[in-house]
Amino acid sequence: MTPEQVQKLILDKLPGSHAEVQDLTGTQDHYQVLVVAKEFEGKKMIDQHRMVKSIFDAGIQSGEVHALSLKTYTPQEWEKKGGR
Repeated sequence: MTPEQVQKLILDKLPGSHAEVQDLTGTQDHYQVLVVAKEFEGKKMIDQHRMVKSIFDAGIQSGEVHALSLKTYTPQEWEKKGGR
């Protein structure tokens, strides 16, 4: 799965979100993913991460995605961090 495919899956499942994807190893199965979404508002970080991880359940089970390092933010949190 390419970084672009990872990003597209996130944007399709969380419309209006912002997603940045980095391939950590060059093997297209270990990713660092940053997601900013209004759907995260009022949710604990673990629940935000579960939301994103669930998008990749099939890829994780098949081995297509081996590792996801997640950073999740609400739009307000991202703005406070100086994000775009």
